[in-house]
Amino acid sequence: MGKVFVEKAMQTAGLNRTNLVGVLAYLIRTKQASGQNDAVKRLESGEFNGVDFEELIIQSYQDSSLNPEEEVDNTTET
Repeated sequence: MGKVFVEKAMQTAGLNRTNLVGVLAYLIRTKQASGQNDAVKRLESGEFNGVDFEELIIQSYQDSSLNPEEEVDNTTET
């Protein structure tokens, strides 16, 4: 199995190590990469130049099923 070095991918995508983990997980979860090696290689190739990964990750974790005007009733009947 070939070695994957993340330094070039981080430089190309403009990420630090902390954000890299989230970006790799995002790419795999959204089926844009088949695995960790594929995600790193795609970042390294510059395929995602100019993409604001932090914003994409934030949006992916937000729950869009609730409308902001809707109130959630957290009370339970006893």
